[in-house]
Amino acid sequence: MNAARLSAIILATAGAYIAAYFTLVFYGYLNANTRLMPRVCRLEERTCQTVLGTKYAKVFGVPNSLLGVLYYLIVIAVLLTGWAIPALAFGLILVAWFTVALGLYLIYALFFIIRIPCPLCLTGHAINLGLAILLTAILL
Repeated sequence: MNAARLSAIILATAGAYIAAYFTLVFYGYLNANTRLMPRVCRLEERTCQTVLGTKYAKVFGVPNSLLGVLYYLIVIAVLLTGWAIPALAFGLILVAWFTVALGLYLIYALFFIIRIPCPLCLTGHAINLGLAILLTAILL
């Protein structure tokens, strides 16, 4: 396994962990201040946790984080199995760059509309950018 593929798997795993955490908190299955997350990453009252209650936490009627969990699991499966026919590879690259574009909008909303700092959100968006770059390099 080459370094780019391993890096993408690590990023997707971290993204899946963060997205699963957001999803479980969103649906009330997990307390935002759980010990499963390092203290610096926890969903504090006026930061990430508040973001979950805004309209920006959903796209296509479901939580962004739930879509993220599915996306990251598909990325991990494709990278681990090497099963990426051209149409699937191209589709995955398109989805990766769509997440970056959506992320730019969500970052704008964080800073200029709802004005709530969310370091964990920004970490997720950075992961998505890294994945988009790596997937483009790996799958093209």
